[in-house]
Amino acid sequence: MNRFGFGLAAGLALACAGAALAYPFNKDGDHYETGWTVLVQGEQLCLDPYVRPSEREIECRSRPAR
Repeated sequence: MNRFGFGLAAGLALACAGAALAYPFNKDGDHYETGWTVLVQGEQLCLDPYVRPSEREIECRSRPAR
């Protein structure tokens, strides 16, 4: 039973440490939104846009196939 408790505590500690280390990369930085499509008035404008949340900008580099 002691091994189970130790394993549980070690697993929770590692999971929390991993989440804490990954948080700054996910926060509000510039990034690509993979798997997303930008629509303007129902028409596909681009795929996988580059997003800058601090400047409220979306940059389209790839066009969808017609």
